[in-house]
Amino acid sequence: MSTVLNMKCLVVSLLAFSSFSMANPLLGSWEFVEGKYAVDGGFVTAKAPELTSVKLITGTHFNYITQKNGEFHYAGGGKYVLTNQQFVETFSYGNIPSLLGKTMAFDYKIDGNLWHHSLTENGKLIEAEVWRKIK
Repeated sequence: MSTVLNMKCLVVSLLAFSSFSMANPLLGSWEFVEGKYAVDGGFVTAKAPELTSVKLITGTHFNYITQKNGEFHYAGGGKYVLTNQQFVETFSYGNIPSLLGKTMAFDYKIDGNLWHHSLTENGKLIEAEVWRKIK
């Protein structure tokens, strides 16, 4: 009888984990592909391999580390929530003081193994990035 009960518990646990994983397509490891960023007078772009970054997404937190031309550039992370196709992140730590404590809401979509996300403020594009899932 205990074997049947243990099997039922295992099945329920697997279903719960499976539902959570399907509900959050961002869980896992991601590598930077390209980005577009607003600056005074226009936009700048960045692409791998000049800019490399890995972002890790758990059930509650995100973190990333970035290199530019093979040298440390920046790192940071904090908590996030998913709401209505938005990835809302709050920076808790990192080496960019202006981001500490800041909350940003990115619109996102998953297309195959690519994560597209963009940040718009007052109707203007601030940032758009593409990440590729690596695990």
